Amino acid sequence: MRTWIKATIAGAAIVALGFLALAGTAGYFVFKSMEKTSATEAAAIREMDGIKARFAARPPLVEIINPRSMDVRVNRLASSDGARVQTIHVVNWKAEDGEVMRMEVPLWLMRFSSLNIFSQIGLAPEKLRLTVQDVERYGPGVVVDYNQPGAARLLMWVD
Repeated sequence: MRTWIKATIAGAAIVALGFLALAGTAGYFVFKSMEKTSATEAAAIREMDGIKARFAARPPLVEIINPRSMDVRVNRLASSDGARVQTIHVVNWKAEDGEVMRMEVPLWLMRFSSLNIFSQIGLAPEKLRLTVQDVERYGPGVVVDYNQPGAARLLMWVD
């Protein structure tokens, strides 16, 4: 075999191993911080409303108007208020399970998400473009607050 073929195969193997290591690290952080408990819709709403009350009355960074028609609005800020964010928190309630799922992951992990990568290189649809820089500029606060009464509720925030 020629040297350049061996080098190409070795390079591809190294890149694949790097992606596997990154995926393993991401999986570790996600599953380590995931917690599920049983809850009613009312209890889930009380918990999420308590979290939202900690932040200013500004709209969420991402507003999901109609998920079926992909009517999503991103409220980007022109400049940062200087407050740094480090952790993404998620609380999700689903009626079909009757469970609340809570999760915390470091913000740096979002840099490797497909949404961030596609947004950075311009492949995400304009209304869905959301980068880590958008979240950092927005600062501490609610990123997504989605409510489908009787079916699901999702609250994502950063601090």
